[in-house]
Amino acid sequence: MTKTLLLLFILVTTLLAPAARADFEADLSNTGNTTNIKTLLETRRRADAGDANAQLNMGGLYFKGQDVAQDYAEAAKWFLLAAQQGQAQAQFNLGMMYATGQGVTQNHDESVQWYRRAAVQGLAVAQLNLGVAYATGQGVLQDEVEAVKWLRLAAEQGEPQAQFNLGVMYANGQGVTQNLVESYLWARLADAQGHESAKALMADLAKRMTTEQIALANNLTNTERLTNTGGKPQAATSIAETGIVSGGIYLQLGAFKTHDEAIKLLNKIKSKKIENGKKLDLYQADDWIRVQIGPYPSPSLARKEAARLKAKLGISPILKRH
Repeated sequence: MTKTLLLLFILVTTLLAPAARADFEADLSNTGNTTNIKTLLETRRRADAGDANAQLNMGGLYFKGQDVAQDYAEAAKWFLLAAQQGQAQAQFNLGMMYATGQGVTQNHDESVQWYRRAAVQGLAVAQLNLGVAYATGQGVLQDEVEAVKWLRLAAEQGEPQAQFNLGVMYANGQGVTQNLVESYLWARLADAQGHESAKALMADLAKRMTTEQIALANNLTNTERLTNTGGKPQAATSIAETGIVSGGIYLQLGAFKTHDEAIKLLNKIKSKKIENGKKLDLYQADDWIRVQIGPYPSPSLARKEAARLKAKLGISPILKRH
């Protein structure tokens, strides 16, 4: 399977993860393989006849320069033909080419559109790249909650880069409530698959975790996430004792270090009678007291309500998931 565009995030405290990109060409291992000229001609015949898998293979051959002269533009042409028929791997490959400007004019907006088409079909590397796009705001409006959604889908399929990135999001509290146990858990899963930066993240987290928290993360990794999954993790488990709460998307209207300040904003907002049918309340985590409203069933509905609240209250809400 073709590797993803690897974009790592800045970790908490002193650990900095470098930006890097996978060797897209070297890892086109499942496409563009022929054994002789007869096979090549047969692949070309089927591609010309509209076979999407054959078109994907022709794109791989031209990209790698295997049995044909290397030609990125020709590769993009064949990937596009297959992608337009719904071939997920071709959609992802085309997204990569738009991201890197190989064979096409570089266009991050177009890249994201092709990643999305492959991601909704369940292709893990496409889900990963779409998550990275949302986290960085490249080719799409930056949205950390949406980033976590796509990274989690890829991570739960066993994609190690997504597992690592999800660990970073939990460590930093980006798109989710900060949770070091959950961060350590995902970092450990990535490390088990050989991710080169996962150990450094685990070491950084261990400095700020109790022995009990590390033991809990290890226990979850060894049991609930890996049981009967062939080494691939299952969906995240909600564990009240560790502060992992599932299922809610909220709009944060303010965050304070003191209860009095939080109550002051809460009462001010209540006096505005916003009347949106959602619960306005306080939520405390990581020494911060947050004024929030929700939950909302989807990020899109939350964003729509955020625009309304900004106009009414003069406050720019932040999407939070916990």
